[in-house]
Amino acid sequence: MARPPKTQTEDEQEVKIVLSKGDLEKVFNALMREYAPGHIEHKYLPRHYYDTPNLDLDQNGLSVRMQYKQGKGAAVGGYEQTVKVDISEGATLAAGALFRREIKNPMPDHAPDLSVVTDKQAKQALAPFLKQPLKHIFTAAIERRYYEIELGHGRKKSSAEIAFDVGEIILPHNDSHTPFYEIEIERKSGSSHAIDKLRDKILELAPSARVQPQPKSKQGTELYRRAKLTL
Repeated sequence: MARPPKTQTEDEQEVKIVLSKGDLEKVFNALMREYAPGHIEHKYLPRHYYDTPNLDLDQNGLSVRMQYKQGKGAAVGGYEQTVKVDISEGATLAAGALFRREIKNPMPDHAPDLSVVTDKQAKQALAPFLKQPLKHIFTAAIERRYYEIELGHGRKKSSAEIAFDVGEIILPHNDSHTPFYEIEIERKSGSSHAIDKLRDKILELAPSARVQPQPKSKQGTELYRRAKLTL
């Protein structure tokens, strides 16, 4: 019998750029011509975000996400919980970058459970909310195309994953759908040089492009908060 997957913990650095649908396709085609990646991955990512009824996690720089992950090959898929914690220091960041610790746990079903998190920093941050109920706040449904690029030499040698996201944020309590178009640049290895270069190139190519300072968890929660105020 195969062993169940273990907890995965990673400190992620990424820049998000919001832009129009037309500009997203323009950038995609321009970077394809320039970097000619050998292989492009394509995934559909329906991600369900949870918080306490008072949105305490969001207010404390935390997010909880549930997602069904397809199995690889003959393996059966399953649910995965991702907890993200804001990190304020510990790395040289690209301009406009989000810096967060990401903790992933395999789960038996689609219900979140904060008690399974063992990462010391995340566990401490989550402790005040362990006994509070969690509710489904919103879903981010994303069609993603992505590939990895290696740039620079010597100390500036680095690689980044660049993802082109077309999707919508769905609020289950009123069934509203808010579309979004984003490019996400995530550091995979080395310095932040690749992020800086790709960010600057995208901002130059796309008139509508601007750095998005908020992660998807914050974007969806803000939509939820505004929608609740209008009820």
